Amino acid sequence: MSVVLKEHQQMLHQMVVDFSRKEIKPLDMVIDKQKGYPKTLWDKIVETGFLGLIVPKEFGGADFDPVAEAQTIFDVASNSASVAFTLEGHYKTVDQLKKYGKASLKEKYLPEANKRIFGFGSTEPQGGSNVMGHTASAVKEGDYWILNGNKTMITNGGLAEVYLVLLKTAENELTCFLVDKDMPGFKYGKQEDFFGMRGTPVGEIFLENVKVTDEYMLGKIGEGVMIGDSAHYDARINMGAIAAGICQHALDIVLDYATERKAIDKPIIDLFSIQNKITEIAIAKENTQLLYEEAAKLKSQGKPYDKVSTMAKSYGSRAAFTSCDHALQVLGGYGYSNEYPVEHLLRDARALQIAEGSLEKMVIEIAKSVQMERV
Repeated sequence: MSVVLKEHQQMLHQMVVDFSRKEIKPLDMVIDKQKGYPKTLWDKIVETGFLGLIVPKEFGGADFDPVAEAQTIFDVASNSASVAFTLEGHYKTVDQLKKYGKASLKEKYLPEANKRIFGFGSTEPQGGSNVMGHTASAVKEGDYWILNGNKTMITNGGLAEVYLVLLKTAENELTCFLVDKDMPGFKYGKQEDFFGMRGTPVGEIFLENVKVTDEYMLGKIGEGVMIGDSAHYDARINMGAIAAGICQHALDIVLDYATERKAIDKPIIDLFSIQNKITEIAIAKENTQLLYEEAAKLKSQGKPYDKVSTMAKSYGSRAAFTSCDHALQVLGGYGYSNEYPVEHLLRDARALQIAEGSLEKMVIEIAKSVQMERV
């Protein structure tokens, strides 16, 4: 750990660890097989205050900083990557409302973020990274904006009740708006059937002549790309934390199994080949943790963190997948069986190379950033 948690952060950390081990870990396999969260678990997550973790105190939240936020995501992901992914999608959206929402919009919706899931909608069926190729639009008519179009591949889509969406307000201009599921013209679309992160709902929403006032615009007209980038960079800190959490989960499974499993009369943990894989997983987890913690620390200090958060996501997404593959090899046939958790960890880890920007996009962004530093 590269950061030292303050007393209140340490108390939160211990609470999250205890909750995750007691309430989340026993349901990890159930979440994957049922492709969703048991209602009793989700009720406990809401009641315990996870949703309000980064909501300011004046709006009823706990007002923790990015370091504590990332630590929480890691602690949860060490027991269930899906639950952590759902919280990540919520936190990045709440963060943008905090940064760019008008005072009246914050007063109305930040208290709601303590109990209702939020989601961020950018991707459309015809494209993801090329946002200027999107077609969903917002047209000003009198005192209202008329919103039309659909957004897909939304983390928490279908579970979330409040969304921030990027919409075209001119040919080469995107603007961010808040929409609520209770607004006339809002509809849920299909749910994706992904083979990993199966607890996290990923879905589609439709906007059919949804009417909102200027109050529901975040930032200014044309600042949608900036807000979308901000959401990505915030999310990538927590994606690094999820990746590190998956590594930790895999490491815990391997250590338990290799200690109990024997080859003739010796535990296989004494074998060099097994120790080598344990070491590789441990190093991957540690390196990923150092990256996301550094990004969280920079964000807490008000310093640029986009490059480091992207590195955490890029490195972590590959490290988590490789670590799970090592774990699968240690468990052999049991690792390949869907009666054991390693195979779903491998599926979960693979999502990290796509979500919040593809691995290829990360490589380009990091290379450009490094080039700029030399100028």
